[in-house]
Amino acid sequence: MTAEAHTADLDIHEWIARLSPGQRVLDLGSGAGSFPATAFPCAIVTLDEDPAVRATVCGCADRLPFRNASFDLVICHHSLEHIAAVDETLAEIARVLTPDGRCFVSIPNGYGLCDAVYRFVFEGGGHINRFRRQVIVNRIEQRAAVRLVRWQKLYSSFAYLRRLIDLLDANPPGLAPRLVALGRLPRWTIGFAQYVLYAGTRIVDAASGADSSVYGWAFFFDRRTDGGPPREQPGYVNVCLFCGAGQAARDAARASRFRCQCAACGSLYPYIRPVRLKSK
Repeated sequence: MTAEAHTADLDIHEWIARLSPGQRVLDLGSGAGSFPATAFPCAIVTLDEDPAVRATVCGCADRLPFRNASFDLVICHHSLEHIAAVDETLAEIARVLTPDGRCFVSIPNGYGLCDAVYRFVFEGGGHINRFRRQVIVNRIEQRAAVRLVRWQKLYSSFAYLRRLIDLLDANPPGLAPRLVALGRLPRWTIGFAQYVLYAGTRIVDAASGADSSVYGWAFFFDRRTDGGPPREQPGYVNVCLFCGAGQAARDAARASRFRCQCAACGSLYPYIRPVRLKSK
């Protein structure tokens, strides 16, 4: 399939928007929140074990302080790679999810280039788990009692390198040794490295069919399924260098032939024309 050429694809924002005011979403390991709660009619409960992030509930993902079947949708947005007790967490998701509930999981490919660069720069950066796509899908289906209905690749802009510049400029106490060393570099070299990684991985992928520009996957699980095979839907090759938001090429506002404008933050970044990418 082409990278962005299919209709009726699933979107997590639409899943949340379709819920009524009486229904609830659990944003698990959310930090302050993966999505703006005020933008949707349903109730969104955020949970994180770090009290500093000011989630709705401070608690552990493997011991959820909620009654059985109390959530219509559970979201794990880049959280499972940070959680030690993965199987226990998935069992808790199965417990709190309603009989016709849904689950959305996004995770990095623990064996991909993007995660490798992240782990090197931030000396792990809190990523304590490495996942392979089919292995983690099977694990989620078995432990959380859900079935995969759709999935898509998530493309990287290596935006964490842009955030690294802000971190080094702030120079907080207790920086890891590798970050201290990187702090001695001119800031433009970090931005240049991000640009090279962004453009270079997409050039390599277009020429070879590799997935070096893919940092992970988004999975849509549902308990209301007829058992049909899951379908891959196209991912967004164009990803903002500044905020990391992806957008479909057909919807990207073009500033020039080679630049587009991010719909989320308004920044300009290189436009990549979608090509036929090999599915893996």
